Amino acid sequence: MANPRLPALKAAVGGAALKNPGRHKDRKVPKAVRPIGEPFKTMTEPQAIAWIEFCSEIPWLNASHRALLRAACVLRARVESEPDIGVNALATYSAMLSKLAATPVDETKVSHGDGDEEDPEDRFFGRPH
Repeated sequence: MANPRLPALKAAVGGAALKNPGRHKDRKVPKAVRPIGEPFKTMTEPQAIAWIEFCSEIPWLNASHRALLRAACVLRARVESEPDIGVNALATYSAMLSKLAATPVDETKVSHGDGDEEDPEDRFFGRPH
């Protein structure tokens, strides 16, 4: 089975677009990507805290991730409050983190930089200079 396609922004941030430019040259980037936004009003306080933590830990999240992020927040709150959450819940949580590109393996694929230098790609991704 073929590997799933990387979204264009993740390919750019992770360096895959530089490694294989031909593979990524015709990828379309959504024009009006909305930010992730605030936690859902129906979330509990621990779930809302998890939302804020995820948003700071995974900077590429946007509005299209809201549903999956909500489910991940529910499980994160459970992981932190229940000492014996169960193998199935942990496996589901792990799968969600992977889908959000938030696992240690995925982190090695994302270039974070050291924050002091100006990133030349900032002009493409709408980040302030």
